[in-house]
Amino acid sequence: MTPKVGGYVWSVAGLTSLFWAGCGSDPPLCAEVGQQAPLPSDSPLALSRNAVLLRAGDGFVLAGLDGTTVRWGQLSSSGVLSGESDFELPETPVTITGEQALGPLFAVTSKTAPGDQLVVVTGVAGNTNEYAVHARVYDLGSRVPVTTQILGVQVAAANSGKVRLVAGSAPNGTRALVLWGVEGQLAPIHYQMLKTDGALVGGLGQIPGASSPNSIALWSCLDITQNAPNLAVTLIEAPNEANRHPLLPAWRRFDMNDDGSHGGETTIAVNLDVTDCRIVSTPNSDGYLLAWQNSSDKGGTDFAILTPAPPDAGPEVAPLVLTRPVLASASWGGYSQMPKLHWIAPAGDEFTIGLAGSRGPQVVRFDAYADPRGRTLYLPSMAGNTGLVSSWVGNDAVYVTYLDMPGSSTRADAAVPGGSQRYLVTVLSPAELP
Repeated sequence: MTPKVGGYVWSVAGLTSLFWAGCGSDPPLCAEVGQQAPLPSDSPLALSRNAVLLRAGDGFVLAGLDGTTVRWGQLSSSGVLSGESDFELPETPVTITGEQALGPLFAVTSKTAPGDQLVVVTGVAGNTNEYAVHARVYDLGSRVPVTTQILGVQVAAANSGKVRLVAGSAPNGTRALVLWGVEGQLAPIHYQMLKTDGALVGGLGQIPGASSPNSIALWSCLDITQNAPNLAVTLIEAPNEANRHPLLPAWRRFDMNDDGSHGGETTIAVNLDVTDCRIVSTPNSDGYLLAWQNSSDKGGTDFAILTPAPPDAGPEVAPLVLTRPVLASASWGGYSQMPKLHWIAPAGDEFTIGLAGSRGPQVVRFDAYADPRGRTLYLPSMAGNTGLVSSWVGNDAVYVTYLDMPGSSTRADAAVPGGSQRYLVTVLSPAELP
């Protein structure tokens, strides 16, 4: 029997699940490929190894950086690429010592159709210990920005913490959102929403929305999710006395409105131990699904099913949290060799997890008891050497794109080898397996 303490459900999965490295030995696959669409092999955009997938209405925008050239275009849900455009990156994002560059990041807005404007976000060096956040908006087919917005300035001394800059857009392809802040500071995260031609939506906002630093907890792993049905901001909050379980970290989600405000807010204490901010989330029918990875000696991949208390419930009613480990890093020889986590998606009362490993992108499936369901689904790849894996989790499917590089010996190769092919793959996860 699983013990429950104050609404928090905890358990330890059996060795079968904890040290299992596949989807089990059942005959059916744990998911299926609904569509495997190869993109044009002569398209410079399709051959950009780090292109990302942005939902925009009924389709997508594909955008990536090729050297110093930004390439982007519209991509239908069936894999038809159109309006391919390019322009030179107007400025070089700053690289903070020991960290990745602050951009470029991509989002979209709409002038006449969802996603027909690309927003390019960069963090650049300003005065000493200052970083300015810039956003430029480009029309499809244009190499000159419609507008340039200076969204704000982040002050961060060398020892103040990690600077976070994130950007994303609403699934309807009409609003872009940019957030910035410094981990390890008792200070809010600032954000700005943009619409057509980069016009600002509302004033400069902040999350959590408190004006007093004393009411703000330390945070980490700031991120944006545009998974169906809406745009949201997520983060991990350090243990603090304001939470129901003050000794546990909290996962927080802020649903964003089109007017730039944040509406629905969810705070759920869960025993998170996350390395390199490898954490993903998505809504399900009753709440949210989470998965994360950690590098501890007995670490690996864990999941959580989070069910918030009903809106009309009293303070004595706690959220329901079920969390268990599902994949042990020891099965791959340690955290550094473990397939990287990319998405989690509902599958009826079960869920699937998307990973990228030595055989390319793969999908595994579990039930709420952490028992594997079905066999691993490996997405098409000739040699397992792929560029960035980018995905969008919808209500009925997961859309995944990646550049398959059969002639590449390492993902760090500067040149894309001949014979490379980008795919848009639709992953279907039926509510019940055959």
